Amino acid sequence: MQFFSRLFGPKPAVSSEAVRADTDAVDPIDNSLPDNEWLARSEARYKEMVQHRWGSPETVAQGGKVCYGYGDFGTALFFYQKSIDMLHTNYLFNQMRSRQPSAADAWIVDGYTSSLGASLAMHPAAPIDNSVREVTHRLRTIATSCEQVGLPSQLYRGALRQMAIDAPHVKLDDVLG
Repeated sequence: MQFFSRLFGPKPAVSSEAVRADTDAVDPIDNSLPDNEWLARSEARYKEMVQHRWGSPETVAQGGKVCYGYGDFGTALFFYQKSIDMLHTNYLFNQMRSRQPSAADAWIVDGYTSSLGASLAMHPAAPIDNSVREVTHRLRTIATSCEQVGLPSQLYRGALRQMAIDAPHVKLDDVLG
């Protein structure tokens, strides 16, 4: 009986920190800052906010969705990057045992490419190279793994093409995948 009361009993109150994690993004990082400082502050905000969002790739990506909705594109970029990293872990290191690549990943992958495009549109000199390189590696590896087991890879390959259009200056020829 105690099991059912946990499932159907009163929901725990949402902590003020969890509420704050969603409302921190109301005020985007000051867009008048130099591009490198803007990105550094975006990353610092992400690191503060992500502490309240651990769990699944969707839970982390939800932080990106909230930030993007408030025009905080740099912070959103880091949330989606981490979510893609978590997908990569599920697919490669966990050998797709608990989750397989699918169309359910589209909003996460698209969230990253949208955040990247929006960030670079506003801050063309933002030092996003490390983020793009990491996500390129993750998506290439996921796509290759999909192809090896007969799953569709178009979602991940399409994101890679979009990233190449949005950030053609990022050196990727040495990124494995």
